[in-house]
Formats: sequence, C-alpha cells, structure tokens
Amino acid sequence: MDTLVDENVQMIPIDRIAVLNPRERNKQKFRDIVDSISFVGLKKPIKVSRRNDKNGEDCYDLVYGQGRIEAFKMLDQTKIPAIVTDLPPEECYLMSLVENLARRHNRPMDLLGDILTLSERGYGRSEIAKKIGTSKEYVSDLLRLLRQGEERLIAAVEHNQIPISVAIEIANSDDKDIQRALTDAYERN
Repeated sequence: MDTLVDENVQMIPIDRIAVLNPRERNKQKFRDIVDSISFVGLKKPIKVSRRNDKNGEDCYDLVYGQGRIEAFKMLDQTKIPAIVTDLPPEECYLMSLVENLARRHNRPMDLLGDILTLSERGYGRSEIAKKIGTSKEYVSDLLRLLRQGEERLIAAVEHNQIPISVAIEIANSDDKDIQRALTDAYERN
C-alpha cells in the first residue's frame, strides 16, 4: 500500500492517537475509504496535535482523519502519515467539530450536541456563535432548550416548523399539556 509522504508529514503510531470528537459513519462510505486506501494509498494525511502522556511519551489528539485511521486499522496498519501540530486540546476539539461540520450533512441534533459540548467546555455564547455563524441570542436560546430537555421543540425549530422565540415561550410554560397543545397547534398552523 502506497502512502503519501513529504517533509511535513510524519509516520505516527495509530495506537497513540486519541479521537476527541468521534462520530459514526455510513458503512458504504467507510468501505469506499478502505477500498480507496487499499488500491491507491492515502491521498491526504490525517492531522494531529502532539502532547505528552503521563509518562512523558508522545501521544496525539486527532484534529481530523478518523475515517482514515479506522481504514488503516482495518488494513492492519500500525502507523499512519500525519501532519503534526502543537495545539491545546480545546482547539483540537473545535477544529475537529468544524472539519466534521464541513464534511457531512449534519443532523440538527448533532450540531446542537456540539454546541452544548462547547458550552460545557467553557466556551461563552459569543464565542460559540462566532464559530458557528449565528447570533449569541440564538445560541443562548438553543442552550436553554437543550438544558431543559426540549428535544421536540428543538427539532421543530430546526425543521422550520416554529420560530425559536415560540419554542422558548412554549418551553417556559409550566404545564406539559399546554406545552404539547401549543406545539401541536403551531405545527398545524
């Protein structure tokens, strides 16, 4: 199996790489990745950030390339070509989110889960809004709905069935029956 190699790319042990933002992938698309690497070789290296483990040895946080790592494992490879950087884990996670968002058609709940994760990792609403291209108020409203467990309302907002302002009003109702009736009524126009 031929692999891409140049002066900026290092061969690193796969078992020393931590995937910070794992995701599931379509089995057929994954099989296509494996077949491509098997026949043609790796066209683009993965990207990782170096850090030291508790013994002071090099290990790596994945920035992008989870599918390629999994394909290499399936092909019984122990090392993979990687662009190695030195970034803090939070930046690696954020870059991984951006890469995943750019590569796939996201389910709305995936993006919302990522927003919640960023918030839990200490990113402010303004920072999150800037990174995902929305307003701070929108992020605040989504986080409020997420923390209240309002998945049905979030799904309605993401499918353009109700505006987020209406979802917030519904969520603020103390009576679950009223919430359900308001949501149903709005969805039926």
